[in-house]
Amino acid sequence: MVDIADIFSSLGTFTSFLLSFTPTFPFLKVLKKQEKIDILPEGLLLSLILTRIVWGSVWIITSRKIAMFNCISGIIICDIFVILYFYLYFNRTYFKTLFAGIILIIIEIVFISISVSWGNYNMLSYIAMIFNTLMFVSPFQKILRVIKEKNYKLIPICTTIVNILCSISWLGYGVCISMVSQIIPNAIGLILSVVNAYTWIYY
Repeated sequence: MVDIADIFSSLGTFTSFLLSFTPTFPFLKVLKKQEKIDILPEGLLLSLILTRIVWGSVWIITSRKIAMFNCISGIIICDIFVILYFYLYFNRTYFKTLFAGIILIIIEIVFISISVSWGNYNMLSYIAMIFNTLMFVSPFQKILRVIKEKNYKLIPICTTIVNILCSISWLGYGVCISMVSQIIPNAIGLILSVVNAYTWIYY
């Protein structure tokens, strides 16, 4: 018999992994100097890394290998985008970019080590819930600018679409297993992502 929770979990894992790649298009535009750096989803990248660090720690503690691989690979992909962001922010200066990238990786390793040593995966799940919510709120930060400037390009539409799919998947999973730390952030995320999509279409 097919377990609905497993289906939602698999869809959530896939869309979460896919979410890590969504900044690709705005980064390519900025690297080609077709757009300014302010279209980059820096808030999303930070919240993605924080979310994956905490959930990665949870999956390491609970020995969920596939979910753990998804989180760790997501961190690596996001780190690449963050280092690219440093490169653009520091006016394409290699030394400053390298230094900032090394500091970022050290902080991540220390954070994961402390979280795993702590071992309280229930509390970590609720911390992840906060970061999950921030992840969904992050694209929303540009809404006021979009309304003011009438510039829909500030909303990362690929990220918004994947966020909707990701929220539905993990919300469904959370409902199936009655997990509050999955239900709350993904319900909020779904609402905010739909608002983002509507704003993008309207402007």
